[in-house]
Amino acid sequence: MNWDQYEEKFYYYAKYSEKSEQYIKSCLVYAKPIFERNLPIIYDQIHLSLLTGYKLEYLIKVSNAPSHFYRTFQIPKKRNNEFRLIKEPLPNLKFIQRWILDNILNQLEPSPYTKAFRKGYSIKDNAKFHIGQKKLLSLDIKSYFDSINYKMVYTFFRSLKYSKSVAVMLSNICTLNDSLPQGAPTSPMLANLITKRLDKRLAGYANKNNLRYTRYADDITISGDFNEGPVIRVVKSILNTEGFKINDNKTRIRKRNQQQEVTGIVVNEKLQASRKYRRDFRQKMYYIKKYGIQSHMSTIGVKDKDTYLYSLIGMANFILNVNPDDSEIDEAYKYLKGLIKEVL
Repeated sequence: MNWDQYEEKFYYYAKYSEKSEQYIKSCLVYAKPIFERNLPIIYDQIHLSLLTGYKLEYLIKVSNAPSHFYRTFQIPKKRNNEFRLIKEPLPNLKFIQRWILDNILNQLEPSPYTKAFRKGYSIKDNAKFHIGQKKLLSLDIKSYFDSINYKMVYTFFRSLKYSKSVAVMLSNICTLNDSLPQGAPTSPMLANLITKRLDKRLAGYANKNNLRYTRYADDITISGDFNEGPVIRVVKSILNTEGFKINDNKTRIRKRNQQQEVTGIVVNEKLQASRKYRRDFRQKMYYIKKYGIQSHMSTIGVKDKDTYLYSLIGMANFILNVNPDDSEIDEAYKYLKGLIKEVL
């Protein structure tokens, strides 16, 4: 349906409902810029409730007290004794967020420099851009999702030309405690879209200085021939003005004669899972095959067999994703799949 068809259809039904000419005109003026972005036109909060299939009373409750509609749990990070706090929306709220994701957020194009949370992209796409560079700088955005607050989300929805009341409700549905909750389906793409200007500024600086820039969620990578001191200062300054900070403890500079890694993938000459990662996986497989899975788990103090096997399969998948021709890892992957079948 083009705009002329929409306008004609809207006018017909509005006149049928005895709406005034002024009302019809104001609605169409509001709707056109949203229609042109290929986004769902949402006239007000009542209309949003109809589109999502949930009563307005429920949406208001979610907006006013979102903490009542989440469950919180922890999952371990890669680092020992560190955990990531996950705030997962309850089923009804998750359904509404998925509607927002599918109908609004996924209709928009993130920055070409960000490779995370996008269909058709992976960490390989992020890493391969930096193969064979003289220097590689890795920086981490501190508390990435937590740094994106309600005001940023509201400003984003207003930029799509939604009314204040609609933008308020959408923002309340997508935020928790003044930030993006890790666990909500809307958070990753919202983060990508809200940091689009950040990517543009960092990429602009990189391009001016003949450098390469990508971002994978909170991981920033810059590569090329450069003096890292001034580059880090500029990146910090740009991040600060956009409302973000660098985690200084995770800033790394690697030269060509060192192992250069981008999101866990070695990029010195070609894409390769790191030696340490492959060695760790092979060592675990050696003990499993020599002593048996149960004995190995007892030795390292692991009790949940299913979870452990799936974690090993995940490691094998990662290595094979980077190096699909690794026959040794492929054999180990098939062996682990066989062990999983025995458990089921």
